[in-house]
Amino acid sequence: MSNIIPLRNTGGFTRMDNDLYEALIGADLSGRELRVALAIHRQTAGYNLENARIAASYIAQMSGIHREDVSRAICELIRQRVIYRVGGSRSPIGFAPINEWAIDKKNTHQNKQKVVPQCGVSTTSNVAFLPHNKDINTNLTADAVVAAVASTGEDLESEPEEQAPPEPDQPAVAKADRIPYGRIAEIYNTVCGEKLPKCLKLSTKRKNLINGCWNLEINGVHPFRKGEFWTAYFTDCLTNKHWIGENDRGWTADIEFLTRQDKVLKVLEAL
Repeated sequence: MSNIIPLRNTGGFTRMDNDLYEALIGADLSGRELRVALAIHRQTAGYNLENARIAASYIAQMSGIHREDVSRAICELIRQRVIYRVGGSRSPIGFAPINEWAIDKKNTHQNKQKVVPQCGVSTTSNVAFLPHNKDINTNLTADAVVAAVASTGEDLESEPEEQAPPEPDQPAVAKADRIPYGRIAEIYNTVCGEKLPKCLKLSTKRKNLINGCWNLEINGVHPFRKGEFWTAYFTDCLTNKHWIGENDRGWTADIEFLTRQDKVLKVLEAL
């Protein structure tokens, strides 16, 4: 008796390129990222398409993953160059060539016990040393921005500044106005430094633009006072191919462009 069980055609099959199949097997992606990648493959190669416009809500319905987590996984797959967008945040998605993938390097000593500080409190900065990008919420929709910011992460701590005593009848400068410009610039350089010009100096103009983001209030919350929100925002900016130089002039955005109030609102309202 044969042990081979023939497959029955119960509705068709989706072909997958062997190299892509093996690359996905070997890619050190998170479970959600892999499920989202497979859903994208189903909606592209499954219909003989190189790329397709796929709503995050549709992938959420297919995979059973919350829409916010789907959006985050898509941003991570784009950042690691596994998939690409043809244009902006609602443009068609497709798989990038395998030789261009840049999967994050993971800790190869998974069983090694992590050293915990004796005081029980991590001294790692939330800004200078950010958590792994897979833990960063990249859901920047205008309606959900408050929940995304209020539910996770800690406030960016203001940089200490030496200030002269206030003049008579002048109010003291609020702590929220002492903005950690240097740390924000460091986040920008970390996220965008490979594709956009690095921020080497914080001019008065750049500080004023960052100040506008810092004090931007949406539904009673200041989202840009969270370190992970800056990371998520700059990551989403990189999905705009025109801004990263894919245009007829070779022009690229910089930190001044990305912190302009009209561009900030454009990104937040796009999703």
